[in-house]
Amino acid sequence: MGNIDLNYKATLVILNDIEKKGLYHFNAEYHDEKFFLNFIEFQKGFSSSFSEVIRKLDDFDTRREDVILFAVYSMMSFIHSHLKIFEKFLKVIIDPTKLKGGFDENTPLSQILKKTCNKMQYNPKLKNAIRGLFLANFADALSCHQYLISKDGHLVIYPKDQEKKKQISIDELYDDSLQVRAIFDAMIDWADTTDDLPKNKTDTIDDIVKGLINQVSFLDRKLDRIS
Repeated sequence: MGNIDLNYKATLVILNDIEKKGLYHFNAEYHDEKFFLNFIEFQKGFSSSFSEVIRKLDDFDTRREDVILFAVYSMMSFIHSHLKIFEKFLKVIIDPTKLKGGFDENTPLSQILKKTCNKMQYNPKLKNAIRGLFLANFADALSCHQYLISKDGHLVIYPKDQEKKKQISIDELYDDSLQVRAIFDAMIDWADTTDDLPKNKTDTIDDIVKGLINQVSFLDRKLDRIS
């Protein structure tokens, strides 16, 4: 995915800033190369075959509502698997001793983001934009099984909490699936250049950060649904 994608660019900004501000540290205990390679293969296989499977479902004696449930659950799981990968990736590259309270294998993605943003002294609006970028509320809801799938094709997170309850359409889930793929692409590309000299990676970070801040209103529209 090209670097013209906003989510891709925003992810590179954050990863570069983590390195620039001295938070980068390779944590071997969280690194599992075979796991990451297997996930890459899974992502490719799922992405190429899912639309084909959906198209062929019409040939089977399957009720429409069952097809919708299948599609929503599949995309939900696809997105959630990426969010778990993001959690693992950040644990691999961030020095836990630099964050207040550190983290361990049980620390969820939302907490790692919160601790990292606090350490980097991001302003509240940027913190919320980053939560939206990484679908933090979505991740928390699925991790604690606070979701329902309706027969009309909506995923409802926090269905019993009127303040946090959000209804996500199948089209929005598709957009989210593109978003997490862009983030993962950025992580892979960033990891491929971690041996470069820091100046090669951070010369333009200030300009990129300004660009991200200028786009916060775009990300905030997503926050109306997922943050």
